[in-house]
Amino acid sequence: MKAIEVATFGGPEQLILLDKPLPEPGPGQVLIEVKAAGINFADLRAREGRYPRGPQPPFIPGNEAAGIVAALGQGVTAPAAGTRVMAFLTGGYAEYAVADAAQTIPLPNTVDYAPATTLLVQGLTAYFLLKRAAPLRKGQSVLVSAAAGGVGSLAVQMAKLMGAGTVVGTASTHAKREWVKLLGADEAVDYTREGWPEQVKAATGGKGVEIYLDGTGDTVGGALKPLAPGGIWVIYGSQQGEQGGISGEQLVSLLFSSQTIRGYTLYEVLSEPSAISAALQEIFGWLASGRLHVEVKDRFPLAKAKEAHEAIEARKTIGKVVLEP
Repeated sequence: MKAIEVATFGGPEQLILLDKPLPEPGPGQVLIEVKAAGINFADLRAREGRYPRGPQPPFIPGNEAAGIVAALGQGVTAPAAGTRVMAFLTGGYAEYAVADAAQTIPLPNTVDYAPATTLLVQGLTAYFLLKRAAPLRKGQSVLVSAAAGGVGSLAVQMAKLMGAGTVVGTASTHAKREWVKLLGADEAVDYTREGWPEQVKAATGGKGVEIYLDGTGDTVGGALKPLAPGGIWVIYGSQQGEQGGISGEQLVSLLFSSQTIRGYTLYEVLSEPSAISAALQEIFGWLASGRLHVEVKDRFPLAKAKEAHEAIEARKTIGKVVLEP
């Protein structure tokens, strides 16, 4: 089979297309013929050797995929061979990949393979950010960073579906901001321009947002400024978090405004199949009713994994990015 391998840590050029032996499912596992492999920012960090507890070279990247069950390992009776599925796994950048049967979810016929990858890491992250990390109450205002990205574009929509009041998204280009508003955001601001926090506050009538979902970890970019007193800033990614720590001024603001900073990772619920199943049932319902829109604008063939990573790093992509073997 064809697969993308990282032989040594480094840039996108380390993503090499190779012929690899077909993997065999072990006990409790299934073999999946991959139709779409999702790309997440964590894949870029893993490729660079900068992802905590990440894989060591040589490895095949990819933590989520959708496809068809091709074979069952010992002791597995479901999902049956031929079933359309999506799964959490390792080694998704390949024509075939092995997944634990417990982490393999049957896919409704109404959901295509590429959009399905959107619903796993990124979709469930957006969902549980609003359900667990910062439980959204009806009417609360929400700020979503990188709102044109995979998690952000879903978080904007889910916030509205869960009853949010004002939803503001940040994005770097006019085209991305227009798309964010089409998704349902009440306002979209350019986070690369000085004074963007004031724009966020203006969108909330000067009050600031009660929930800030931040996938960048930008601790030096004024992240606390748009936050309302008593608000919560949830950091679920660290694209910019290496720039520096929280300043003394920010700590004083945090103290006297009774604000909260917390981190969140989807790993928290990966060991809770019932929670994941319930979340996906609600998400599938939103999709079926047309209230949630999942659009994959950037699709690359498996051999173009390097170009896909380059496009993400250059911030040229919108929404989910997938590889299609």
